[in-house]
Amino acid sequence: MITNNIFEQFDELYSRWSILDKVGKEMQLGKMWQQMSVAYNHLLLIYQNRGYLTPVEANYASQISQILTAIQSQKMQVDRDLADEMKKHLVKMIIKRM
Repeated sequence: MITNNIFEQFDELYSRWSILDKVGKEMQLGKMWQQMSVAYNHLLLIYQNRGYLTPVEANYASQISQILTAIQSQKMQVDRDLADEMKKHLVKMIIKRM
């Protein structure tokens, strides 16, 4: 009986840790998105004011655009993983209550 309780506690803690880990990743990606967006918007303002970007600026804009696309993709994956993890946790809680 005690052994089962320990395994149940471990399973519960692991499930919560896994959810928190994914929430942390989501927050980190959000911060990165915000930082890259600020840089991209700065280059956009330069383009709007000057009418062109230098080759170096254009290269930065391209790189930032690629990073933003990658961040968006990563965030979508983390969102899916988080939803799956929360569903698993919910099912375990429902089964435990039965």
